[in-house]
Amino acid sequence: MVYNMMTCQGGDWTMSVMGGCSMAWISFAVIVFLILISRRQAEDGFLAGTGYSFIGALVGGLGASIVLTTLLGSARWSLLGGLVGIIVGGFVIGMFVGDGGYV
Repeated sequence: MVYNMMTCQGGDWTMSVMGGCSMAWISFAVIVFLILISRRQAEDGFLAGTGYSFIGALVGGLGASIVLTTLLGSARWSLLGGLVGIIVGGFVIGMFVGDGGYV
């Protein structure tokens, strides 16, 4: 079964306020805010001096979240996958390529 966040179709998703589709969108928004917070912390916060790739975090975090939501339909797994994507894309890739920069 494939789940679609744009149309809220697939599986047992309903159009309710706290249904599966709404929770998937909320986890997507949480991942975006965590990417922005971690970028700021890597610049002047408690992670200052740590290599961080903003573009890598966007691709890793949001990509993992979208793929897991599409395949599994679970906001919990998409949030967990997005967190792992932020760590791998932002910090691990940032160690090798330095600051990836951002537009």
